[in-house]
Amino acid sequence: MSASFPSVGIGILNWNGKKFLQALLPTLENLTYNNYTVYVIDNKSSDGSLDYMSEFHPLVKIIALDKNYGFAGGYNKGFSFMEEDYYLMLNSDVEVPANFIEPLVQMMEADKNIAVCQPKLLALENKKMLEHGGAAGGMIDILGYPFCRGRIFETTEPDKGQYTRPTQIFWASGAACLIRKVAFKKVNGMYDYFFMHSEEIDMCWRLIGEGYKIMYCPNSYIYHLGGGSLAYKSPQKTYLNFRNNIIMCFRNSPWFINLWLLPLRIVLDIVASIRFLIAEDSANFKAVFLAYKDFIKWLLVEKNKFPDKKKSLLSISIVLKDSIVWQHYIKGIKYYGDL
Repeated sequence: MSASFPSVGIGILNWNGKKFLQALLPTLENLTYNNYTVYVIDNKSSDGSLDYMSEFHPLVKIIALDKNYGFAGGYNKGFSFMEEDYYLMLNSDVEVPANFIEPLVQMMEADKNIAVCQPKLLALENKKMLEHGGAAGGMIDILGYPFCRGRIFETTEPDKGQYTRPTQIFWASGAACLIRKVAFKKVNGMYDYFFMHSEEIDMCWRLIGEGYKIMYCPNSYIYHLGGGSLAYKSPQKTYLNFRNNIIMCFRNSPWFINLWLLPLRIVLDIVASIRFLIAEDSANFKAVFLAYKDFIKWLLVEKNKFPDKKKSLLSISIVLKDSIVWQHYIKGIKYYGDL
């Protein structure tokens, strides 16, 4: 490995994902980047993952945790053992080209003010489609609802070369992104309480508050399966998405913003729960209300867990100064380019 290239620690979080590791780890041996180390951060798996890696991939460094800390906590603990210049967060349910790291590092090295950058995410099961969990970079609207360049709620776009320019984004997907170690440590990583979902959005919001940029790198791409941990329509996924998103908005927004933001969000989230009820999906209907019940509990228990610096979505230029809910469900906008 060459010292002329900044070191990259590829961190793959694993919890009973042996079948994904069996597909991914052999391909990582063929990467063309000259200075990388592969780590598997294991959240106390019970499916033989550790034995498999010890037998077939002895060069992979294993960070074995004592319990399942989820996505946020698992990566926070795992990254604390990694000494490389950059952390590459990589899901196990992905397929990667051999040269996908170089463009990411080149972008980060060219601008020290970039904290995180992500490649284009394409769907593993249909490689002509952008992928739900990141597409061509994450965005957010004025009310704190996240979406992507290439995906609005459940509607994803075909990849027709419409996202070919390096672009500043609001958040980078945790499925695959390169993170500057010093920036990650400056904001104390991700918020452990989230366990999974919204943790990378929350982190990127805080990084923007510190003056960093989040970027989309079109010259790099990967294929992502998605839903490897929780299916898209899982009530548990709905619960975590609603709970973590409202907590993220509340803890990152100045108090005077929350005076109007919180009431609006409650109304819109009630409407979302009614849509589940109309669709005879009682499990997801209940998940929304459980999310708000636990948000109130969070207010009492974790009320002091706020970032050192708060930055209103109103003050961030790349935020959509409109409601993505209104644009998509009322006006019928399906694609990002039509906003």
